[in-house]
Amino acid sequence: MNIASIGLGKLGLCSAVCFASKGHRVIGVDSNASHIDALNDGQCLVDEPGLAALLAESRRCMEFTDDGTYAVLNSDITLITVPTPSNPDGRFSNAYVETVLDRVGPALKAKKTFHVVGVVSTVMPGTCEHVLKPTLEKLTGKVCGRDFGLIYNPEFVALGSVIRDFLHPDMVLIGASDDRSARLARQLYASVVESHPHCAMMNLTNAEITKLSLNCYVTMKISFANELAAVCERIPGADIDVVTGAIGADSRVGRKYLKGGLGFGGPCFPRDNLAFQRCAEDAGVQVHLSPNVVKVNGAVVERLLDMIGERVGPGSTVALLGLSYKPGTHVVEESQPVVLAERLLEDGYVVRMHDPKAAPGVSEALQGRGILCDDPYEAATGASVVVMLTNWPEYEQLNISRLEERTGSMPLLVDCWRAYKGTAFKKFAYRPFGTWTRPTGGTGHDGRPDIAYQDNRRRAPVLERTTLQHSALT
Repeated sequence: MNIASIGLGKLGLCSAVCFASKGHRVIGVDSNASHIDALNDGQCLVDEPGLAALLAESRRCMEFTDDGTYAVLNSDITLITVPTPSNPDGRFSNAYVETVLDRVGPALKAKKTFHVVGVVSTVMPGTCEHVLKPTLEKLTGKVCGRDFGLIYNPEFVALGSVIRDFLHPDMVLIGASDDRSARLARQLYASVVESHPHCAMMNLTNAEITKLSLNCYVTMKISFANELAAVCERIPGADIDVVTGAIGADSRVGRKYLKGGLGFGGPCFPRDNLAFQRCAEDAGVQVHLSPNVVKVNGAVVERLLDMIGERVGPGSTVALLGLSYKPGTHVVEESQPVVLAERLLEDGYVVRMHDPKAAPGVSEALQGRGILCDDPYEAATGASVVVMLTNWPEYEQLNISRLEERTGSMPLLVDCWRAYKGTAFKKFAYRPFGTWTRPTGGTGHDGRPDIAYQDNRRRAPVLERTTLQHSALT
């Protein structure tokens, strides 16, 4: 099939390359001329695992241009993957999508054959039917469903695993204006995916609601697990991994996204929750669950601040390991580690940080504040508290003895993902998220007993402390 793929960012380029890898002819379109030049020179400027190699393998089936008219005239289907940023009120903006439609409208008008326009970008429910479809009909003088087709086919992928997720989806979601467009879209995706996903075919509006609400449901699972982890920390003998392992075994629940740790972040989940709330508001419905999911999510950073504040006061050094919102990506948008760094800096702590990929984005987000380090051992230098935040595989392989040597005396290790559970420490007092730990007999930064001292910044609830283990790491 001949495909015009408009928008070659983190998601658009990945999907375009995946289509080409299966033998489809793909014309990639982007308004960034330097990006097009780089792609034509064989360079891959998008940092995503597996993308550069797959692009090199599929190059014979691809061409890149900034000419959207050419792409539409020489393709059977146009897939639009451009940003739909959130407006101040939380609703998605259609500005970029509408700009694309304005540019390709004349080409679509000139076509003598049936052409399908696919919107991949996330939009508010009702957008395709009541905004984009009338726009296309006005621009072309044609009738949607008879002279051209419109589909809404959002992807369910995550940064850091876009290629894998695109090729092995659990579900392919297709909203269509007509049966002919639906069949063509289904045929296209069936020829690309390597799994056997459920194909959900529906009208445009239902597909828009499905995309938004599915992401909100996933965040509900994340927040439930994180709230449960906070409960487990307070009950002697409790372990979040044991509990969620059993809960996730029930087919009504499932294990995915049910792991107590950091809250959700990134470019999709936080804004999708807010957009869902605005969608309900527009429909005249007051929702209760989504706002509380967001509230629970924000409480994770507060728990971390309390754990740190119980141990040491402002002026102390805190090391943060992992700054991107998830492993496998450099993206720090809505990243809880970055929010934590901001809060610590505001409170007067010395913040030393490391991340395998995210340092440039963090430097920009923090406006140069804090100390970015080349490796985690340097980040731990002189630290009274070390917090393992983003569960990069590299951190699971750290030499703990070497890490301890770089810290201050009697340091605390806060482990958000329990990567070091069962490790014998020489210096660290160990505090895993979601697991009850026995109190030590030590003291906090104000000289009070370790299980009872308070944060200088807030009157935090008393939390149990861990037993300091003295056996050496082998």
